[in-house]
Amino acid sequence: MKNRDIISSLFWMALGLGVCYGGYKLEIGTLNDPGSGFMFFWLGIIMLGLAISILVKALKQTAVTGELKKVFWTDIRLSKIIAVLIALVLYAYFYLFLGFLLSTLILMIFLFKVVEPQTWLKAVLGAILATGSAYVIFYLWLGSQLPKGLLGIG
Repeated sequence: MKNRDIISSLFWMALGLGVCYGGYKLEIGTLNDPGSGFMFFWLGIIMLGLAISILVKALKQTAVTGELKKVFWTDIRLSKIIAVLIALVLYAYFYLFLGFLLSTLILMIFLFKVVEPQTWLKAVLGAILATGSAYVIFYLWLGSQLPKGLLGIG
């Protein structure tokens, strides 16, 4: 686990530096007059800070004696990854036809029920809550245009 954290934190540090550099090249501007790179630059700084915190934690971690090291791929369930990828492709394909609310509700029920099995009540209520939250945030609060689709709502 320690080695994975070190490697992943170094990757995210490099990516954060790249995002910072890209934001700097786009001109940062000031707080009162932000340039086009302002958000990218500060996002890169946040990425760097989080990656450094993971690196420090990993370096402080001591190896537990007798601990068996697991192979990276042993915990991965390939069938679930493929199921999620297919579900996301179908979601994107039917998104305009079904609309935001219906397509997102179906996707969330699938994820709650199939990927990490829940009872039907939890799956449906979780899907309604997640879809409703996304609708409130994107449509009502941010004013984004969402496809109305088959039901004509959204």
